[in-house]
Order: sequence, then structure tokens, then C-alpha cells
Amino acid sequence: MLHNISDILDKIVVKQGKAAAMLMPLLVVITGIEVFRRYILQAPSVWGLEFTTFLFGIHFILGFSYTEHFDGHVNVDLLTSRMLPRNRTLLWLAATLLLSLPAAILLLYGAIVYAYESVVIFERNSTAWSPAIWPVKLFMPLGFIFLLIQLISNIIKKFESLKSDEKGGKI
Repeated sequence: MLHNISDILDKIVVKQGKAAAMLMPLLVVITGIEVFRRYILQAPSVWGLEFTTFLFGIHFILGFSYTEHFDGHVNVDLLTSRMLPRNRTLLWLAATLLLSLPAAILLLYGAIVYAYESVVIFERNSTAWSPAIWPVKLFMPLGFIFLLIQLISNIIKKFESLKSDEKGGKI
């Protein structure tokens, strides 16, 4: 039962990660156009650098959960590489439940407040282009929601692996 929930959560995160990855070709094209305009035409746009910064920020925040799904975050495994698999899983669970999960919840809360305040005033960037920045800030809580979804999925998988270990399976 819990394994099915974990699979569904994983699918959600992978789909959103692949969707977020589609921002990269757009980012490359806009950067190419901006380089062409700046160095060949000697006429850079007012919006190019700022827009690419927004796109990269959205891509970055939505990439947290996708990276977590594929265990791509930086780890120092000097201690854990020498541990038994069961102990490694227990340490991972303790660290995630005591550090990662609370940190993600606090970051989500902060991002909600930050985005809400921006939406309420219809915040704009104070640059020559002056784009609305509040839509970009809405991606911050969304990114942390997806991260929480993936952390929950990983927690389920780790508990399931402990159960299978007790039954004679491997972690």
C-alpha cells in the first residue's frame, strides 16, 4: 500500500522535473539571441539577462525534488560507506526526519510568506524592464512542495526497505 503511494509521488516528481528541464532549451535560445544582439548587433535587449535569470531560478528551484529523487545531492559518505546497509538506512531516516524534513517545511513556510507578500503588492522588479516578479516567486513554494513530496516518498521507501530487511531481504 505505502509502496504504491511512493510510486505515485515519484511519478509526480519525475514528470515535473522533466517539465522543468524543458526550460533549458528556451534558456539556451534566449541566451543565444542575447549574445547575438549584444556582440554582433551591438544592441542588447533590456530584458534578456533578467528573463534568463528568472528562467534559471525557476529551473533551479524545481530541480530540488528531481535531484532528490535520483539521489543527486552532494553527500559525504566517509562514515556511511563503512556502515552496514541497515545502519546506513537508519542514519538516513534519522537525518531526514530530524533535519531535512523540518528544514524543507520551514523553507516552504518562508517561501509561501515571501510569495504571498509579493503577490499582494503585485511586485515588479525595479529595473529598466520592470517585469512583474510575483509570478516567478510563486515557483518557490511550488518547488518546496515537490521537495517535500519526494522526501516523503523516500522516507516511505526507506521504511519499506527496513521491513523487507527484517524479513530476510536486502536494503
